[in-house]
Amino acid sequence: MRKLIFGMNVTLDGYIAAPGDDIGWSEPSDDLFQWWLDHELTSDMTLYGRKLWEAMSSYWPTGDQQPDVTPARIEFARNWRDTQKVVFSSTIDEVDWNTRLVTGDAVAEITRL
Repeated sequence: MRKLIFGMNVTLDGYIAAPGDDIGWSEPSDDLFQWWLDHELTSDMTLYGRKLWEAMSSYWPTGDQQPDVTPARIEFARNWRDTQKVVFSSTIDEVDWNTRLVTGDAVAEITRL
């Protein structure tokens, strides 16, 4: 049986995004970024909702080609592209980068996985 691990950056007062869905506050320090990378490397699949998928897929496909990129970010970008991903959404039509779209019952799909 697989483990299902939930991870999210949250402020101390419980907010995920600033007004306007701005998540710019969550830019991790090098230490926190390495912590996330270490955990990502132990996973064989990542599950996303639409909004986080859109944020991740707009940056990480070329995240290792950005100016001043760190070694951890290079490794994260490569791992992100290679790792299987599942996006749960009824409002988008297609996904890419080693990703499968699920438009139906998320609980049933997670149970199946």
